Amino acid sequence: MRWMRKAASVTMAAVMGATVLTGCVGSGTETASTKAPAQSQEGKTGESTGNTAEAEKPESIRWMVHSGLNEENGTAQWAEEYERLTGIKMNLDIISNNEYSQMLELSFASDTVPDMFDLTGENLAVYAKQNAVADLTDLVKNSELYKKVDPATWEAISLNGRIYGVPMETPSGAVTYVRKDWLDRLGMEVPTTYDEFIEMLRRFKKEIPECTVPITAPALKSAMNLPEFFQGATPEFKKVDGKWVDGMGQENMAQALTNLRAVYEEGLLDSEVITNTTSNCRDQWYSGSVGVFNYWGGLWGQTLTERLKMNVPEAEVIAIEPIEGAVYEFAVPNLLCISGKASKEKAASLFKYMIEYMHDGGEGQVLFQSGVEGVHWEQDGDHLKPLPTLSNPEETLKKAWITPWLAISPLEVDDKKMELAPEVENSLKIVNAHCVAKNVYPVSSTLTKIKSDLEMLKQEIIAKVIMGDMTVEEGMTKYKTESEMLNVPKVVEEMNASN
Repeated sequence: MRWMRKAASVTMAAVMGATVLTGCVGSGTETASTKAPAQSQEGKTGESTGNTAEAEKPESIRWMVHSGLNEENGTAQWAEEYERLTGIKMNLDIISNNEYSQMLELSFASDTVPDMFDLTGENLAVYAKQNAVADLTDLVKNSELYKKVDPATWEAISLNGRIYGVPMETPSGAVTYVRKDWLDRLGMEVPTTYDEFIEMLRRFKKEIPECTVPITAPALKSAMNLPEFFQGATPEFKKVDGKWVDGMGQENMAQALTNLRAVYEEGLLDSEVITNTTSNCRDQWYSGSVGVFNYWGGLWGQTLTERLKMNVPEAEVIAIEPIEGAVYEFAVPNLLCISGKASKEKAASLFKYMIEYMHDGGEGQVLFQSGVEGVHWEQDGDHLKPLPTLSNPEETLKKAWITPWLAISPLEVDDKKMELAPEVENSLKIVNAHCVAKNVYPVSSTLTKIKSDLEMLKQEIIAKVIMGDMTVEEGMTKYKTESEMLNVPKVVEEMNASN
């Protein structure tokens, strides 16, 4: 069954008012959202179940997915292989990334919720609060998987000590990439301090003719993309000493805005940074006109290098360690969830034959990581050798659904080793050594109601300050006044009460 994506624009307006996620949250009938999502009575949906020892095999699984293997590279072959190995029919609803959230909400409104779907750590609490996702706590803690995964991972994704989803893989971390060949041309060392970093940008701009953008970034709503200038500040909610705070309202945000304004005025930061898209930043980098770009570690270290070299064969790229004061971050965890409409028996069945299977350390994990033998990979001695993709013979398939080097549990078979390119390994070393984890957001009904208005306020202030339409002091004062009107202090109170 293929999801009717084209119908979304026609039917969305008619059903969104009824959706469980927008119609119930913040309706005014709840308290301050300081309690954990209510547990259902015995045998009801949403209940935390015990173990999978006697779980029956489902006939089919419907999985709504928006990232990973795409149709032109063999999702049909992958689903057939899953059925061959498990005896379970896999129905994939493949949704484009920019439509996914709306389509998931639509499925709740139209009572066509898939068995499995993923949620970001920023919106998990909204679904968990309304029992839209199954409580997997007991299933997880009674499983072998629980023992194989870093305890810090379980802590980072828990809400009030409860587990409502399991990461497909460990979150990606972002690192700063620099044109090493430009540093060499200028006789410069890799910067380690803020002043050295700024000096590098200035010399790139003045002394490298092909440099039109010393450093680029996709918009300014996240500190992750410009850690050197934010210096540990963030416009997001974050945990400080075990307590949630509004990062935008913290004192260090003023210095971050000062830094950003200064480099923007000097022409060191991309002039299009306010409206930049990620794809535009990558295209600029590939063209050879950009000197510094903070982006995901791992596979992207290789991709950023290879695609740049297609246009600039002599280019060299390095991932650098964070300069003094800068903080590299992991992304917020993405979690695979089971529908809260599933009975406890169905939830146990899905957990066993989907979640446990994809992290089993063997056959299932290889399938979810690397795809189908003979289609996506072949055996090469004791190594797994990726094959060219079906859509582009010049590229090899790097993953099916789980990035092999980001697996949350180890691969236990000895004959599926993978050779990683140096660019992948080098950036991963920096990610693992320096990136800071983000926690999933706890429940806050107030945040759910004001989230879009709050994001617009933050983006407006940051943009106006950086472009010189508002001073840093005026921006911080405006934020304090208007965030209080939006009731941000109550958001922080609710987040800490739910913590």
